[in-house]
Amino acid sequence: MAQPIVIQLQELASSSDHDVSDLLRKALMVATKLNLSEFRRWILAELNGYAGATHQSLPDYRLVHGDLRVQNPFHGLQPFLVPQDLHETITQVHVTESVASIQQLIEGSQKGHLVFYFSPEQERVLMSMQDGFAPLRPLRVIGANKLMAILHTVRTRILEWSLSLEAEGILGDGLSFSASEKQAAMHSQNIRIENFQGILGNVESGSVTQTNTQHVTASDFSSLARYLADQGVEDAEIRELEQAVRNDAEPHPGKGFGPQVSAWVGKMVALAASGGWEISVATAGGVLASALSKFYGLG
Repeated sequence: MAQPIVIQLQELASSSDHDVSDLLRKALMVATKLNLSEFRRWILAELNGYAGATHQSLPDYRLVHGDLRVQNPFHGLQPFLVPQDLHETITQVHVTESVASIQQLIEGSQKGHLVFYFSPEQERVLMSMQDGFAPLRPLRVIGANKLMAILHTVRTRILEWSLSLEAEGILGDGLSFSASEKQAAMHSQNIRIENFQGILGNVESGSVTQTNTQHVTASDFSSLARYLADQGVEDAEIRELEQAVRNDAEPHPGKGFGPQVSAWVGKMVALAASGGWEISVATAGGVLASALSKFYGLG
């Protein structure tokens, strides 16, 4: 007699000798046969990656913090200090890769850590905050053990789920389930996904909105001011930027903004991180970098 599929799933989940991707594919069979659509969406996201996922879209266990560094061509990775209220936000990494990709990253890691880069717009803003003559590329360093913890969490969640199925009398006959087992799975309150805290946010693909800065005219501060006002920047902050622009030398292509403009950008990104400016940190960086580049005739 074939072993029930739920018991097979428990054996795979309880042993670290089995690949997590194989475990998820077995769980996908169970979720599909039992018509458990929420679990099926979560499993597919873990297998294929969380495409377009934002902070709200990812399970908590996929949000990890790294150490902020810059890439020095002569001395390797060096610490990069930013305001404390900004540090917590920009060191957080959204690990959206599939479990197979995570496993490959762990196996290919050198010295037990991995490097995660920022988006081009975030990178540009962070480089503009540096005081040195030649800005260095910022990045986050994460221990491979933090990625391994993601795989362990996935394995544990599936084990908990399969044990809950067994507790409800849902085991399967070989690879099949009876009509009564399917009905029990659909109506049981004990195996609903909200009972497994941290498993699933909204795993539908997110969307990216490209901010239009084409109406910012080079060397015309009034156009820059109007644009920033449209983005919710207060008049006091705009006046502060105007003074910084006057005090700083005009930046050259490939170089960061001047020290006072850079300090203003850092202040605004920190304001977004603290909730004082109703815009996400990632969007704040893109808005300011793009608008200032247009104003300076660099983009």
